[in-house]
Amino acid sequence: MNFINDIKSSLYNPRFYASLRERSLASSFKYFFSLVAILVFVIAFAWGSELSPLFSRENLMKLVAYYPAELSIAIKAGVISTNVTEPYIIKTGEEFSKMKNGHPNMVVIDTTSVFSRELFKQYDTSVWVGKDFVASSKNQDQLELSDVSRAPDFSLNRSRLLHWVDIINHYHLLLSLGLFAALFFSFYGFFTFQLLWLFLMAFLVLLVAKLYKHRLSYKNSYQIALHAATVPFILTALSIVSGIRVPFPFFYTLLALLIVLVNLKKTAQISS
Repeated sequence: MNFINDIKSSLYNPRFYASLRERSLASSFKYFFSLVAILVFVIAFAWGSELSPLFSRENLMKLVAYYPAELSIAIKAGVISTNVTEPYIIKTGEEFSKMKNGHPNMVVIDTTSVFSRELFKQYDTSVWVGKDFVASSKNQDQLELSDVSRAPDFSLNRSRLLHWVDIINHYHLLLSLGLFAALFFSFYGFFTFQLLWLFLMAFLVLLVAKLYKHRLSYKNSYQIALHAATVPFILTALSIVSGIRVPFPFFYTLLALLIVLVNLKKTAQISS
């Protein structure tokens, strides 16, 4: 219950901000990491629920269906080879044909020709698999060329893909839990890294405190920054889940600073 009250007070409660002087820095850190844990759990659950079905057998089989049954690709000593007549073309399916800057060909395999932009344009493809490279179009003007000459030996065919589908389907629950854990710790690290931002934010709090003739130590200003970041952190989590971007740069910094201004101004009025 105290934690919920702290969340509410972190938005607006001048007396609460004034009382932070009497609280330990450890208690503010405890609040911070508790808030982060809850927000990260929500993010990981939302993203995990959306991404986990991608590992289902039904969806994996849709991907396997795009791979030609007769095609076998191998990498040996950094050289790509196939068992089909080249250039071998895999057409873009209807699901991808309406994509922006889409190409009629999804993949062209040509391990006999030397890479050139002119030939890539002639193939009108998203990906060109060459003898020791893989070229992909990022947009109409940019290409990404990946060198596979040092890649480990590898072979791929539909039978191997089906084998992987069986393995993934068998461990689907375990993979889903692993995905959730990976998302949780990744975003937990992201929010924890924001402590550096709060380190700088604390200096701004000191400036605001001087404006209202408050005497604050850096420790107290850091505590205020930790609590003032509550709303920005909640909005950040919602932005990550919904995909809605912030309206302008430094939006969260200005929002946290506004919360500090409003609360410290009222605190000054109460004190006087």
